[in-house]
Amino acid sequence: MADTDRKSIHGNEAISRDRRRVIFGAAGLAAAPLASILTALPAFAHHGWAGFDTDHLIYIAGTVSSDGVWGNPHSHFDVTLDSNLPAHTPELAIPEQLQDPEDSVRVNAALSYKGPHTELEIIIAPPAWSGRWGLARALEIGERVQAVGYINRTDDGLFRPVVFWFGDDAVPVNQVLGNTLPVRAPLPE
Repeated sequence: MADTDRKSIHGNEAISRDRRRVIFGAAGLAAAPLASILTALPAFAHHGWAGFDTDHLIYIAGTVSSDGVWGNPHSHFDVTLDSNLPAHTPELAIPEQLQDPEDSVRVNAALSYKGPHTELEIIIAPPAWSGRWGLARALEIGERVQAVGYINRTDDGLFRPVVFWFGDDAVPVNQVLGNTLPVRAPLPE
């Protein structure tokens, strides 16, 4: 039916429909960029430290207990924790990127994990970054790992290190972009 026929039957209803189409179309166009921003937020948060309790650096130690996933955007694997952790980070080599005294003192002072889990999922930088920082291969099941980092705020079984050490030689691997901790939280008391 032509618009003129609709107008004669329904009065100005056709005009109202046309206006609604224009308004809803414009609203849809305006909402599209917002929707794309909102869908990108979880990815942004995933790549940042915001989801982790950056007020408390934690030390963990144990053995790799899964093959994990090695790739982008992050690699991850499970670690079965040692049952008797020291009170805080033992004396370990600090990567060059974290040797600023404001950072190294915090890494060395990190208190040992006291949470409920005997195994944690560890999320680290992808191979391109970890390789640049000293780990050019996947870790193997049974391999020794020590780390200092943060527990996830909503999943206390997820741990993200700022530095970790692997193997019997405790080879250090930086996990932060730049030359500083993501947050210089207060030292533990």
